[in-house]
Amino acid sequence: MSAQSQMRAMLDQLMGTQRDGTGSKSLQFDDDSVCKTFLLGCCPNDILSGTRADIGDCRKVHDLALKADYEMASKSKDYFYDFDAFDHLKSFISETDQKIEVSKKRLAEQQAEVSAEVQGKATTVQDLNEQIRKLLVKAEELGMQGEIEESKTVLSEVEKVKILKQEAEEAYKNSMPAS
Repeated sequence: MSAQSQMRAMLDQLMGTQRDGTGSKSLQFDDDSVCKTFLLGCCPNDILSGTRADIGDCRKVHDLALKADYEMASKSKDYFYDFDAFDHLKSFISETDQKIEVSKKRLAEQQAEVSAEVQGKATTVQDLNEQIRKLLVKAEELGMQGEIEESKTVLSEVEKVKILKQEAEEAYKNSMPAS
C-alpha cells in the first residue's frame, strides 16, 4: 500500500467517505450489509475479539469510514440503529446464556462423576482401616493364647494391608479435584 493510499484511508476513517464532496466508495452506511452495531460501537464480535469468548469475525461490513459517515449523518437525523443493535445484542446474549447452561450441566455431571470416584476411594481406605483393626485384634488374641507364630503371620498380613492402604490413600489424594 502506497503512502498516498494510506493517507486516503486515514482521512476516510477520520472524516468519512464524503470528505471531499464525492463518495469514494459505493457502499453507504445504511446498506443492509453494514453492521449497525459496529456503527454504534458495540458489536460483540469486536468487543470479544482476543478473549476466551471470541466468536470470530462479524459477517457484516465493519468500515471506520462508514462509521464516520454515520456519526456525521446521525447529528441531523435519527436512524434508529439502536433498535437493530438491541436485537442483535439480545440474540447474542441468549445464545451465550444457552452455552453457559450447557457448560453448567456438563460441569455438574463431571463433578458428580468425580465425587462418586472420590467417595469410592474413600470407602476403600476406610475398609482397609477396618481390616487392619480386625487383624490387629486377631493378632493380639493369638498372642494372648500363646500362639506366637500365628500371631507373627497375622502381623505380616497387617503390614501388607498397610501398604495397600497407603496406595489407596495416595490414589484418594490424587483423585481429589485441584480446587
